[in-house]
Amino acid sequence: MSSVESLQKRIPLNNQIGLIGLLLCAFSSPLIMPLNIIAISEKFISATNGQVGLIATIETLFISISSITLSRFVSKLNRKKIFFVAALFVMTGNFLTIFSPELNFVIFSRMIAGLGSGAIVATVVATIARGSNGQMTFALLNSGVGVMGIILPFLLPIIIASNGMEGAYSLHFLISLFTFLFLYIITLDDGKNDEISSMQSYKGITGWIAMVGTSLVFLAHAGIFSFSAKIGASLGISVTQIGYIFMSGGVLTIFGPLIAGFIGQRFGSLVPCLLLIAVLLVTGVIIPNVTSPIIFYMTVPICGMIPMIMTPFYLGAMAKLDPTGGLAAAHPAFSTMGGAAGPVVMGYVSDWQGFTGIGWVVLVTILLGAPLISIALLEADKK
Repeated sequence: MSSVESLQKRIPLNNQIGLIGLLLCAFSSPLIMPLNIIAISEKFISATNGQVGLIATIETLFISISSITLSRFVSKLNRKKIFFVAALFVMTGNFLTIFSPELNFVIFSRMIAGLGSGAIVATVVATIARGSNGQMTFALLNSGVGVMGIILPFLLPIIIASNGMEGAYSLHFLISLFTFLFLYIITLDDGKNDEISSMQSYKGITGWIAMVGTSLVFLAHAGIFSFSAKIGASLGISVTQIGYIFMSGGVLTIFGPLIAGFIGQRFGSLVPCLLLIAVLLVTGVIIPNVTSPIIFYMTVPICGMIPMIMTPFYLGAMAKLDPTGGLAAAHPAFSTMGGAAGPVVMGYVSDWQGFTGIGWVVLVTILLGAPLISIALLEADKK
């Protein structure tokens, strides 16, 4: 056992449950962004794809800003206090969105929610990365995303059909209230006196190069997935049916990350990540060019689950490169940075070239991002 591994403590079950539940409840809106986009579009029917995509971009941009800021200081701060304040931001943003009279107020509300969500995700990821069972905890976290991927697509289409955008964000507000329940379960010290906190933060460059590659890959995924519901609607598929498609992806996401957690502990990160990126590339090119509902039903769930399965491999590698958790904590910032650009880029591309143009953007960004990610994963696998 290396000296670093000997300093890492096992994350107890109560903290695993608390951290995972806290993140999922704070992140319900970003997790189901395609249906949120439909809800906002139906509320403001004169808005273009680019304008609605901008709202999703602003929210994820503020998630990115918040998480990259916290990633540099999280080891020196009281994490439970961060969780408490951030949860208040998420709840406030969701509450204000319910009563938004026009698009600019929606943007303002999503800024507030994004700041809270970003702080929570960065702090949760940094905390998990410091544990000796971090990779498996990441896998459990992403399986939890799969559970949410079943619940939300089942409930939201029904709520949107009856109560529109106000109903959708009322659900997000209700879910965000449960952050306090999971916060009560978590037991954390302030992190100032343990030996890992005293270690120097990551000084290498390959990890940061990989983060840039992550942004590009997530730009492709967020862009195609954000407009997948509208692509399905253009094929005559109803919002309720699209919700069922997302639910099927949620089922796959429950088991995929768990398998990834076991594989990553034994076979490293590079090869599995490259295989998953290849699948993302293929499905991301097919979806915007699809003409058959059957093909849409098959490809959307697979495309949607890829980042959730890939993340345990990726974060496990980042934890090897930087045991303090700082590098892993920066991952949400870079992934949401790409995710922030995705909806608005693809929105304007689809306004200009139709949905087919999205496929070309997906192709280029993934081919640029994959080699950058591979550099760090190769280094981590050698450790």
